[in-house]
Amino acid sequence: MTALETKEICFSYDARRVIDNVSLAVESKEFLGIIGPNGAGKSTLLRLMCGILEPESGHVALFGQSLAGQTPRLIAQQVAFVPQETHFALNFTVEDIVLMGRYPYQRPFGRDKAEDIEATDQAINAAGIVDLRKRPVNSLSSGERQRVVLARAIAQTPRILLLDEPTSHLDLLHQYRIMELLSNLNARGLTVAVVHHDLNLASLYCRRLVVMHHGKVHCQGTPGQLLTEKILNEVYGTEVRIIRHPDKDVPQVFLHTEGQHEDRQ
Repeated sequence: MTALETKEICFSYDARRVIDNVSLAVESKEFLGIIGPNGAGKSTLLRLMCGILEPESGHVALFGQSLAGQTPRLIAQQVAFVPQETHFALNFTVEDIVLMGRYPYQRPFGRDKAEDIEATDQAINAAGIVDLRKRPVNSLSSGERQRVVLARAIAQTPRILLLDEPTSHLDLLHQYRIMELLSNLNARGLTVAVVHHDLNLASLYCRRLVVMHHGKVHCQGTPGQLLTEKILNEVYGTEVRIIRHPDKDVPQVFLHTEGQHEDRQ
């Protein structure tokens, strides 16, 4: 079953076309990685897929129903979006921020229900931020805030989770924990689509990759099919070396250094 689908969508900022006739299907319960160089349109594509932006042409479908005309509340009951960076104007506690993920199910000025509190507790535990729950959010590091935003998205109890560079501000341990968390959520039936600049993490965790280039889908397939020296040189314009991960037997990408170039000559 297709969870999210874009059909021939286009989008521009001012006169600059950043999404150019993109058709893409995200299957239910899959773990999809979207990769590509800066400016390829990856983040904009995510925002179009969850209804934050509207395409100039083409359309986006959520479980077979067009996003056009659906209210943000209805969309948020099925799709949660985690941006690369979030800034908080008000210095709420972490617990309050995560609880805000329940807004699609609440009435205006209504009291928090038992299921809201339970979903918040579960999300805080899942994101590993129990020790932060009473802290003001603006007292946290950027990496800690990223985990809070992910917990808020989990509290939404969506069917689809879209993430834009969720590990960009995290150290190695927390990169691992976030990706393992996403993998576990996916194993329990959550559809996950993540934009990644870290090709090695994308290869380790994503079962399918989409390569974006100049606002188009350049190619798509498994990490083994796409993470090749030829494709990465075409898209990123740099030479790389590919080896196999010793545990998972998936491609891992390393840059050629200047000394390596000399060795090859």
